Amino acid sequence: MGRGPRFWFPLALLGFAQVGIVAAQLLARRSEAQAESANLLLRPVVAPGAQVYSQAQFLSQDTFYSLGYDLPTGVVWQVALGVVLIGTAIWYTFALRPAHPGRFVLGTLGALIAVPLLDLVGSWQFRLDDGLRGPLLATLGLLVLAAYERSKLVLAVAAGFALIAVVLSADLVGVLLSAIVLLVTAFGVLLRRAPGTPS
Repeated sequence: MGRGPRFWFPLALLGFAQVGIVAAQLLARRSEAQAESANLLLRPVVAPGAQVYSQAQFLSQDTFYSLGYDLPTGVVWQVALGVVLIGTAIWYTFALRPAHPGRFVLGTLGALIAVPLLDLVGSWQFRLDDGLRGPLLATLGLLVLAAYERSKLVLAVAAGFALIAVVLSADLVGVLLSAIVLLVTAFGVLLRRAPGTPS
């Protein structure tokens, strides 16, 4: 359907979601390091061979483990992709004004349910790493968007996204670099449109 530049919004939304993933992971690592350093500072000086433990030491460790500073990458990706799916559905609802809104809502709900199910399949069946499943699901979403918009540009972006985030660097660096590719493409498409042309 349509070859207009509507697809700039999902690309930008996914790019910003990935920037959020990187920020959340970096903040979690910083919090973990702060908790560990606080744990070392609260540890009392004990003579060699003595079995003396302070209550502060136990409280610090309990707080550290109960807060769960280590964010699970798979869950972070699922939440980010869910937000991108909902945002994209709302965007296309206003951009297209679908004739059958019920089908559109059911399709959106089906896609939201498919994200955790596909993540489970990737984890259990194919034994894919946490940092790999999210980018693969995002690539699948970009391929669906390319087919829906019949856009060779989105197809090329999906290929570049997969190359950067999956093949070259399946870590925070790859996530950040692929986010830059998405954002540059999205805003390049948006700004390339001549002024006064309908969206």
